[in-house]
Amino acid sequence: MAPLAAAALALAIGPVEPPLVRATLLAAGVVGSLLVGWIGGRRVLASLRTAFDLLGALREGDYGLRGHVRPGHDPLQGLIAGVNELSDELRRGRRARTEASRFLGKTLVALHSAVLVTDDRGAIRLINPAARRLVGAERRSVVGSDPAEWGFAEALAAPDGSILTHCFPAANGRWAVRRASWYSAGREHSLLMLHDLSAALSEEEHRAWQRLIRVLSHELNNSLTPIGSLAETLSSLLARHGPDIPQHELQAGLEAIARRSGSLARFVGGYGKLARLPPLTIEPFRLDLALGRIARLEQRVRVVHEGDTALWVEGDEDQLGQVFVNLLRNAAESALLTGGGVQLNWYARGGEAWVLITDEGIGLPLTDSLFVPFFTTKPEGSGIGLSLARLIVEAHGGSVGLADRADGTRGAVATVRLRLPD
Repeated sequence: MAPLAAAALALAIGPVEPPLVRATLLAAGVVGSLLVGWIGGRRVLASLRTAFDLLGALREGDYGLRGHVRPGHDPLQGLIAGVNELSDELRRGRRARTEASRFLGKTLVALHSAVLVTDDRGAIRLINPAARRLVGAERRSVVGSDPAEWGFAEALAAPDGSILTHCFPAANGRWAVRRASWYSAGREHSLLMLHDLSAALSEEEHRAWQRLIRVLSHELNNSLTPIGSLAETLSSLLARHGPDIPQHELQAGLEAIARRSGSLARFVGGYGKLARLPPLTIEPFRLDLALGRIARLEQRVRVVHEGDTALWVEGDEDQLGQVFVNLLRNAAESALLTGGGVQLNWYARGGEAWVLITDEGIGLPLTDSLFVPFFTTKPEGSGIGLSLARLIVEAHGGSVGLADRADGTRGAVATVRLRLPD
């Protein structure tokens, strides 16, 4: 409309012209305005067509198409520039998803653990090569089928974190089960991962046998070597003196053999005790009352009760009682050497029952073998008390630890943590 407005303004402020000239100016303004409108309309239509083409390409997943943006302040050109930026962002997002998908695929292929994904209808949507090898389906179609056809039904029913003993078509053993669920496109998907524990268990069993043989060899040599030496000495004395063998030497030798034999018998019996720990009888009981009864059994040193909280736990009261008897006896024997006492405390923290046995004794020896079976720093110790304590507490899902006191005074602290009932 600018040409028409210019012609009207010229006619209004200019001198009086002949009618023909006035008509000519007016016609030129109308034609110019129509021409400008036509050109502007074409540009608007071209911009809208470009925007629609770009949006159509985005709808089809083509993020490489770009629209030309002319300089200026045209809002439609801003729209085209915005669609171009959206295309760039979508293209970067698709590239990131593609890279993540490739990384996930390579990870699943490289995993030695079997991975299976099922949808909300229970059909298999993804299976990695390790899972295919597990069921002997390396060259067979599995996706879309029922997991039960391949022997995964029991594993899918197992809770997360459980240990499953199962025989699959191509392998059997013990499997650690991990589960996860998520939603994709509004549908629930479930992931199952099975980690073979057989190799790890075999290696750990091998190490356990090595440790056992090493301990047995050490203890047997310690006992049998002096027994054999004493037997040879007594044999030589008997050959030399006959019936006139000195009685005191004979008696001393036989007593030494008896002591060594008894020591060996206690060792074997202690190991049998560790190996034949009875099954747990889980029942709720008042831990604080049980600790009070145990503390009254120790009469050699003064035991101060610092705990005053009623604590209910679920466990085998007899076996846990043996744990606290052993720990309290160790604390008392250490305190006897310094003339100190023992403090017994208990409280609840973070869903756990904490029991602290603090002594004023000589402190812990400089070793990390306190919980190793048959390791002892006592002349007459068996070396199974702390091992047995840890075995029992860990069977209850708890933990036990020993440390020197942190307040700068001599002595040690035994800490037992047990889960509180829900």
